[in-house]
Amino acid sequence: MRKVAVVLVNYGQWELTRKCLDSLMQSEGVDIRVTLVDNNSAGEIPDWVQKCTCIRFKRMSENTGFAGGNNEGFLISRQDNAEFTLFLNNDAEIASGAVLKLAEFLADNPEAGIVTPPVYYASEPERIWSAGGKFIPWKMRFDQQTYPSRNDLPDKAVRVDFASGCAMMIRTELFERTGGFRDDFFMYYEDADLCRKVILAGYSIWLLPAGEVVHHVASGSGGELSPLAVYFSERNRLILSRQMLGPGMRSVFFIYISAVLIIKTFKFLFWKDPGLIPWIWKGYFDGLSGRAGYRNLFNRSER
Repeated sequence: MRKVAVVLVNYGQWELTRKCLDSLMQSEGVDIRVTLVDNNSAGEIPDWVQKCTCIRFKRMSENTGFAGGNNEGFLISRQDNAEFTLFLNNDAEIASGAVLKLAEFLADNPEAGIVTPPVYYASEPERIWSAGGKFIPWKMRFDQQTYPSRNDLPDKAVRVDFASGCAMMIRTELFERTGGFRDDFFMYYEDADLCRKVILAGYSIWLLPAGEVVHHVASGSGGELSPLAVYFSERNRLILSRQMLGPGMRSVFFIYISAVLIIKTFKFLFWKDPGLIPWIWKGYFDGLSGRAGYRNLFNRSER
């Protein structure tokens, strides 16, 4: 039976984490070893975590974000000596046969470094949130909505530019060799950076339509329009552009993102939350200066 290490990171979402773990325990045909990292959630650790013998558990002394939590979980999971590692959002649930299908795909395709299943909205199970991604250089974006619904998916695996960190399986040795997720990104675009490094290492990234994951979108960051989300998404996107774009294309991207943020500023001012405006521009200027890291950006209650 093929052995797969699974890494989950929790931050204040114990019930969603429990549902995620329950779905993993229904996996068929694989020997799953789960490592759960808690990013210093407020309050007590639930009894079920302490009593669960099917996981390795560690509570961090501070919130290190998606990237830091997953990297720590990976280090713990290395003792499982699994050929493949699945990184799965704790607010996601995976179909019973998906882990085996993903592992078999990597085993049968030595050129593949990462494989991802389609990820559906938990609130709309037929609607796709992510199915790999196509890189659009001038926007510095990864289009994850190429297939709007389940019926639009291809019949077989297809090569993609990007796999979301919400659900990706990678060769364990490859993750270690490429340095894992970039800790100082905290969250957002750390998966894009990993995909970049995997491709540079000579491997490819694939979407496997046969797998299936449902995702409670943006529950971990407080929503897609939270200070946490808007700051890190804008900042990390700009920082990563230094590695992914040449000088000419990067100039085009700067013009594009500057225009977009001006438009967002007016939208936030008149129709949404004006309090987000300082965060998008702080992300912009920190990104331009290459100022990564995460400490002291938010008070403890927001982190």
